[in-house]
Amino acid sequence: MQLIARYGNAGFEALADGVMAFFDQRSDLQRPGVAFGPQGNPADGACAGASAEPAKVSTDISLVAIDRSDPEAFALAEVIVRGVGAALERYLQERPLFRACCPEQSLFVNPIFNLQRYAPGEGFRQWHCDWTLSDEATEPQARVLAWILYCNSLPDGGTEFHWQDHHEEAERGRLVIFPAGPSHIHRGRVNHQHSKTIATGWINAGSRAAYLQRLARG
Repeated sequence: MQLIARYGNAGFEALADGVMAFFDQRSDLQRPGVAFGPQGNPADGACAGASAEPAKVSTDISLVAIDRSDPEAFALAEVIVRGVGAALERYLQERPLFRACCPEQSLFVNPIFNLQRYAPGEGFRQWHCDWTLSDEATEPQARVLAWILYCNSLPDGGTEFHWQDHHEEAERGRLVIFPAGPSHIHRGRVNHQHSKTIATGWINAGSRAAYLQRLARG
């Protein structure tokens, strides 16, 4: 439990409200959610199982906090990254050994992340972790931590952590940071009466500047 941290204040509550409003207004950006690739391939982060159901059913908006082509989306993405960055600093101050043992002793909030809405009965229902070896722009092999900002409160609809035997409640304005690797396999708890909206992304090892240089070269 020491590596699952939660943060909340009036600023995160306002940010959650902003995400909800943006999601409602920008249907032009909404796309069917995918899990670790277009087919939600269980080999890429989700655990294989007998069920034929998709690992994840949601409606997503992808945001990029370095893309200024859509000023409204860029403004929201930038504020979210700053907020998560502030929480990350607290996380590392509370756990100085974590930063000391991290590759390059440096971490940054990946500027590419998702807003996700789950209608009643939908969810990321398959056990998974956020660290994979797939080759994509978010560099999942470099993910050290993951984060979730719950944008509305709902009963029995948060995130279950398998090894920790823990359910993190979905509470408006609660930001959760946790390890991205297999030690913290997790899944969304499905609520059949209410929808759930979150913002979620990753914290990678290394420097943001070097990452942006690699993106530019790609």
